[in-house]
Amino acid sequence: MTRYKLDYFSTPNPQATVRKRSRRWAATFVGGIVFLTFAMLFFGGLDTAFRYRGQHQSLQQQHDALRLRYDSLYAAKLQTDKQLATIRKQLELLQKSKQ
Repeated sequence: MTRYKLDYFSTPNPQATVRKRSRRWAATFVGGIVFLTFAMLFFGGLDTAFRYRGQHQSLQQQHDALRLRYDSLYAAKLQTDKQLATIRKQLELLQKSKQ
């Protein structure tokens, strides 16, 4: 006697297996699209950051140089204002002494 019997009357439901496969395929497809989108955004951001890095550094250096010039000019202006105030006081004293 054979160990296995062939049963031709019971057939599996073919639609149940197709639905599971299509759901899995759709989930894989959507997940792949989401992953590719995030990967493109990530590497695009990195590319942009590296591309504009040199420009940002040169702008930062220009800003530092301008700030230093402004600070030195402002310090010179303050010094000149102090000297002008002392000279005005001396001029007033001289004018009072002549009268």
